[in-house]
Amino acid sequence: MQAMQFEIVVCPEVLREVRKALRKPYFRERVSTEEMREAVTRIEEVAIALDDPSDVESTLRDPKDDYLLGLAREAGAEAIVSGDKDLLDHGEEFAPRPINPREACELLELID
Repeated sequence: MQAMQFEIVVCPEVLREVRKALRKPYFRERVSTEEMREAVTRIEEVAIALDDPSDVESTLRDPKDDYLLGLAREAGAEAIVSGDKDLLDHGEEFAPRPINPREACELLELID
């Protein structure tokens, strides 16, 4: 079996959103503050870091997420992995295509 390879692309805004999400009660009840810091540090170590996209076209119903599409396009990404329903609802109309984490794991053959 050939190992699948992928790259993670982030920008400062993505990292801000990750930190914000980790402060929500769901994670605070399950993960220690040290584990949260470690998770963000690991992401920063392995990800390709780009600047926040500067020229973002207003495309999505939630304009706060438009930067994700801009970042993915600037990076030449094949997909945007997200659990955001608004982004996922756009499905096939965008390139790169938004997919949920389960689809990403299936593509990487991490799960059946």
